[in-house]
Amino acid sequence: MAPYLTYALPEFLEDSFHQQSRPENVLAVGSKILPATTPADSGNENELYSRVQEDSKGNVVALTDIELEELKCAVLGFESTSLALNMINRASFPLPILAPKLREMSVTIHGDVGHVLIHGIDSISFTYLQKVIAHTGLTSHLTGKRAMSGIEGGDKTVLHHVTALSTAYYAHHEYHAPSNQAGPLLFHNDLGHILSLFTVSQSLTGGEFYLANTRKIWEKIKDSRPDLATILLDDWTWESPSKSKQIERGPIVILHKSYVFMNCSRVRISGTSTRPRAGFLPHLTNQQLEALELLQSVASDVSISFRFQQGDMLAFNNLGMMHARSSFVDDERSGHKRHLLRLIGRDDLDAGMLPEMFQERLERLYDHEDKDEKFDIFRNPFMFAAGH
Repeated sequence: MAPYLTYALPEFLEDSFHQQSRPENVLAVGSKILPATTPADSGNENELYSRVQEDSKGNVVALTDIELEELKCAVLGFESTSLALNMINRASFPLPILAPKLREMSVTIHGDVGHVLIHGIDSISFTYLQKVIAHTGLTSHLTGKRAMSGIEGGDKTVLHHVTALSTAYYAHHEYHAPSNQAGPLLFHNDLGHILSLFTVSQSLTGGEFYLANTRKIWEKIKDSRPDLATILLDDWTWESPSKSKQIERGPIVILHKSYVFMNCSRVRISGTSTRPRAGFLPHLTNQQLEALELLQSVASDVSISFRFQQGDMLAFNNLGMMHARSSFVDDERSGHKRHLLRLIGRDDLDAGMLPEMFQERLERLYDHEDKDEKFDIFRNPFMFAAGH
């Protein structure tokens, strides 16, 4: 089965924002749950392109037999060294044939397109550990430096697992991340530059993934509701993941040079059903709530959707693309368990793109030695510090 990519308009939860008490008379944009749908049978490999929107075909890359063989050799070669996973880099994971193509993909990710889907990796019979090595090795050529997205809370993990975990996993954890539940995820941004997802396995139904270009979102909001556009440019207050401070302030939309960046962590700004917006924070105003819900509506309107297949790898510009996910249903007895590996990285192409105040905040994610990175290969939950 091959992945497909279509323009989509997902529907969202009415109760999108979970502050302690919601002001009355707030505009409600969405009212339904993201549907859990069953993927259509793709037929044959040619369907990989027939299911892609005409102007997006160049963003789906099917690796050739030669490139797959080179990837297999690199994975087996690194595995034979018995080095720690945090030692994977461009030098220890050489790809002389594939590397130039990956560098071209990085340029695409940093441009207006903002994403690339790599298909075909699962045609190699990799073990689970070898899939982790392959994902990390490919991502090292796309980005270079990995992020500790939860470092402000003391979490040195760089490899995270986007998969539904039962409540039993949370007996000793106060936080149940939306990424570790099967419900829908609203449009948001993670913390970091380039986000790379690898599909270890897929759900029985549902789990469609959505991307929305921040420039398209901003242009529609600015033109239709300039009053709310101004609200998104103002400073907001949200819960800090840092152990040394409770709150942080900043805008949702950041305009810098010719770029439109989004800084929208659903967990920290609006809270979730399992962790409402903190009581020590000021309530979101009616205008702020309206702006957030308009942001969701417009993002869904301009979004493209993906139905990942096992072995697919999606890399995208997290600062220039918001992402969301529909609800899904697993059936582990039949081998259908949605499980994505997540890495976040930074490339030399990111240099000079960000405003100083945002750059300083993100710089902390990369201020470490590779040997200090934690690779958790087991399906453990997201900590709040790495939440989004």
